[in-house]
Amino acid sequence: MTATLILIRHGRSLWNEQNRFTGWVDVPLTERGWREAETAGRQLAEYRFDVAYTSHLQRAICTLQVVLRANRSGRTPIFLPAEGTVPRESYQPVGNEFPVHLHVTALAERHYGDLQGLNKDQVLAEYGQEQFVKWRRGYDTPPPNGESLKDTVARALPYFDTAIRPRLLDDQTVLISAHGNSLRALTKELENISDTDIVGLEIPTGVPIVYRLDTDGQALRIVDKRVLEHDA
Repeated sequence: MTATLILIRHGRSLWNEQNRFTGWVDVPLTERGWREAETAGRQLAEYRFDVAYTSHLQRAICTLQVVLRANRSGRTPIFLPAEGTVPRESYQPVGNEFPVHLHVTALAERHYGDLQGLNKDQVLAEYGQEQFVKWRRGYDTPPPNGESLKDTVARALPYFDTAIRPRLLDDQTVLISAHGNSLRALTKELENISDTDIVGLEIPTGVPIVYRLDTDGQALRIVDKRVLEHDA
């Protein structure tokens, strides 16, 4: 039996455009980011989603909304609020509906701490190449008052294992709209990427990554991986 997992990093954001460390700052998409989301929506229009997940940040939520609006499977998404905000019993999907889990902070971007809002070129000039690379791309070196990628893995994977993995083992089609580093955390697990090699992985904005997974037993094995690149 097989499941489908689709990962998409949000479309290009305002601070992506301005080359600033974003983290948990809730910046909007740019016009390019909206177009990337629309293209992804067309690419995924025929997929029949069983469940979707996104973080609490608008750039990921808006990307997901655009993708779902373009879907032609005939299924209706039911948006579920964060746990603890309203009674969940009144928001359960029925029939031809499927749940969309909003505000999943476990899937949020890596928190860049004191670097959030700062221009990356200015940080590079002030602290030097070695420290800059450790903060930006290192696996276990957090910026001041922030998270490392290792920290992001530590919060993303438990949620994946408890909420998402069971869906995949049930041969469902799962869509996740999230962020560069939280998706790197999931990719590290799925593809068994080492702590050293994960440093070099870059996930482009707005580009769907589609995994077909073998679900025999309790393990997830990649049968096929497709990156749905956008036309220039």
